[in-house]
Amino acid sequence: MNERKDAGLVQKTVHIVRSVATHPDGVGLSEVARDTGFSKATCFRILTALEDEGWLVSDPVTRHFSLSLGLFMLVSSQHTAARRSALVDDVLRGVAAEVEEAAGLDRLDQQAALVLREFSGPHQIGHTPRAVPRRLSAVRTSTGRVMLAYGDRDKARELFEEDAASGRPLAIKDAAAFDAMLDEVLERGYAVSSDELEPGLTAIAVPVRIDDEVPYSTWVSGPTFRMREREQAHVVEALRGAAERLAVLL
Repeated sequence: MNERKDAGLVQKTVHIVRSVATHPDGVGLSEVARDTGFSKATCFRILTALEDEGWLVSDPVTRHFSLSLGLFMLVSSQHTAARRSALVDDVLRGVAAEVEEAAGLDRLDQQAALVLREFSGPHQIGHTPRAVPRRLSAVRTSTGRVMLAYGDRDKARELFEEDAASGRPLAIKDAAAFDAMLDEVLERGYAVSSDELEPGLTAIAVPVRIDDEVPYSTWVSGPTFRMREREQAHVVEALRGAAERLAVLL
């Protein structure tokens, strides 16, 4: 993917920090470049600058970068933000308890849907929790479709073409069909992804509106056989109530 020309230095730095944050065991230069769509030279300059400032640390052998303890301590000192984050978590836990499936919060980050929060429903108790944050296809996920529907359609078509060219089977036949699907998302106010991100998994997502934009999407996800048994209108209603509360907190 060509490097985004409209991304300023601050935006690039934010995207690179997010990329590193999704790899708790460390990440190399090449993968950061793939995650963000920026050139290796740009990523290297920003990564080394962040390391010099003490925000990142790098393994002297592998040269993999990870967030520094100093950065974690700096962030954890912001008590107001911590309280707000705890309230966000309470909202999502409430959805997971009401719908009895996993619930979470995503945002669009360059080419991917970035999972920021995830809480298990009662059926997942005892299962190994999935890593958070993590990056998922914006084209195949319900949250990605929500955020793309309310965002830049040129970017949405570009991401569809990239995903279609990856070689992984994709149920949507072409960019025009994907664009029509996004129109349907706008019309009904929610998106569904069934057996597309992974076999046997269905997710429903709604927008989290802040001012006139949709920077976040909240979701419920579970096995397809159980999600088919649930009343979709009830799931959407629970998510919309959560989205209203999240919009105040975020």
